[in-house]
Amino acid sequence: MLQKCWAIIMCGLLVSACGGGGSSSATQIAISNTPVIPTTPDPVAINSFTLTSNEVNQDGSLTVDATCDGSGSSPSLTWRNPPAGTKSFALLMSTDPGDGILKYNWVNFNLSSSLTGLSKNSVLVGTYGVGSDGPTQAYQPPCSQGPGLKKYKFTLYALSMATPLKISSSTISGSDLLNLIANGVLGQATLEAGYSRTSASPGSSTACQWVRSSIQANAQVPVGVNCDTQYAYVSSKGLPSHTMLNGITATNLQVPTAQNFWGSNGWRIPLSPDFAANPVSAVDGPIGIAVNGVPIFNPCKQGGCQNGDTKVLGELDVCNGHAGRADDYHYHAAPICLMATKTDSYWNSHPVGWALDGYGIFGFNNADGLVASRDGICGGNTSSVSNAPAGYSYHVTAASPYILSCFRGNPSPDLANQAAKFSPMRQPPVTPFAISSMTLSTDAVDAYQVLEFSADKSFTSTETGKDSYSNLAGTYKIRYKPLADAELDAALTKAENRGKSLCWAFQFRNALGASNQPDVVYCK
Repeated sequence: MLQKCWAIIMCGLLVSACGGGGSSSATQIAISNTPVIPTTPDPVAINSFTLTSNEVNQDGSLTVDATCDGSGSSPSLTWRNPPAGTKSFALLMSTDPGDGILKYNWVNFNLSSSLTGLSKNSVLVGTYGVGSDGPTQAYQPPCSQGPGLKKYKFTLYALSMATPLKISSSTISGSDLLNLIANGVLGQATLEAGYSRTSASPGSSTACQWVRSSIQANAQVPVGVNCDTQYAYVSSKGLPSHTMLNGITATNLQVPTAQNFWGSNGWRIPLSPDFAANPVSAVDGPIGIAVNGVPIFNPCKQGGCQNGDTKVLGELDVCNGHAGRADDYHYHAAPICLMATKTDSYWNSHPVGWALDGYGIFGFNNADGLVASRDGICGGNTSSVSNAPAGYSYHVTAASPYILSCFRGNPSPDLANQAAKFSPMRQPPVTPFAISSMTLSTDAVDAYQVLEFSADKSFTSTETGKDSYSNLAGTYKIRYKPLADAELDAALTKAENRGKSLCWAFQFRNALGASNQPDVVYCK
């Protein structure tokens, strides 16, 4: 059995272990089956820098849910007694698959010195580097296909270096991080765990491979797929790599921000879909997930189709998406900018997305190239499909309801629990109103994202839902960016932000750069 062990760093006694770089010569104390508790407390052990996790079992094994055979949630970590003078932390999870090649599953830095741990499935905390598989800027759950026990090590570095670390690239690997922090390590704590997989593991099933193989993403916009025996968990931050919000002609002034669709909060897609005795209507909210990790909603406005079709009303951008009330980006019709990355024929046999009942969503045609027919039940058909479960499939169309009107199969719990996946951080600023020339870009000077639009008529905006600001016809800009480091720490210390972890600074400006409403910070 692989046993849990902690590396004990004693900076006062092992000077060579506390000033170096990526490797440590620190003493390791292995814990046997029954931990030995000294009758007289050891003052050195009490003050040691330690790392523990609830996702490492007593026998030293990593829990299934932290791997690709579960939801793929990043494990919780707790640390104690970091060295004096610690200004930030950096984290690496490494694996040795047995071929002598060191790989990294988790690269995270710019972690505040005020932190004492990370909760399970903690995301968007610190700065993510790229793992060795993909690579993607996210936690990469263990998914080795080789036989035998695989060993994994979590190493937390206490640094004398304040955040943000000065980096020259947006994609930092594990080895890059070690080189970067080499002269700033005050101490390190480690935790080891093991996990074994076989060809029969849930993450290796054919159904899981269909979903995993369908994913279209890159390192900057990562998407992951992990599977237990029931569901594929599609993880992402809900943002595409293509442009967003360009071409909208009616807006509610929401903007796209990163979402927590990771691990156990990923979108659950049934691996073995079956027909529902009574198909469930898709009248509001998400109906599935596109293969770039962006949710797909039904065509209607919030509250039901009696409130209008978002595409007809001009509320969608040129890619058929927009930002919702949680400042989340999602599609309401065929994700045509995503589909433009492949030939039309590709999507005849490869899903462009997955419905919440487990059936694939394909392009405009069937696998044989003929225009897909739509039945009178849910708007799909029973034609033969590739790379997805047989029995039923949906196809995008240019006519409402664009994808599906109901679920032919039994939907996952995410349909009923959709609200729990979103975390709105502000009141809807306005009721949608007509605009033109909307664009979303990034200011090269200060990295603010800039949503610019023109209004032919005056309109009223709000920041809290209880205030109001009158704006004359003209051109306006919503400028916003995520807070980090000291600014983020300061925002999270406020009572109204207790329990939150992410904040954004917002500015509202007219064409001359002036504003009649104050700048504001929203957190979630």
